[in-house]
Amino acid sequence: MREKLIRFMMGRYGMDQLSNFLLWTGMIVIILNMFFKSPILSLIGTVAMIYGYVRIFSKDYAKRSAQNRWFLDKTAFIRYKFGELKNKFKSGRGNSSAPSTHTIFMCKKCHQKIRVPSGKGKIEITCPKCQYRFIKRS
Repeated sequence: MREKLIRFMMGRYGMDQLSNFLLWTGMIVIILNMFFKSPILSLIGTVAMIYGYVRIFSKDYAKRSAQNRWFLDKTAFIRYKFGELKNKFKSGRGNSSAPSTHTIFMCKKCHQKIRVPSGKGKIEITCPKCQYRFIKRS
């Protein structure tokens, strides 16, 4: 069965960002339609999902990749902003420059930012600027 699927998908375009967006948008619109009972929402969701699957099973690489490139160009700013927002929450303290392996704390005395390793439990932190000591959980 798996070989048949692999053979069927050979030469097909497959998943890309635009197809993924269309499928998720269609799914969300169909779920919203369960609450609002609108035939227009149902049509929009169904068309989005069908078009997403048509793109996945298409054999026209050039056309699909051009459409995906156009989609990525048009949504670059939005994706960049969401990526920044995701990095802010990922780093823990709203500082997107620190990797998730470290946590940023602020000295209460001199407001110096101090980077400490994450996951070390309760630690005593000494501010390198004013030598103020405080205990935090990393």
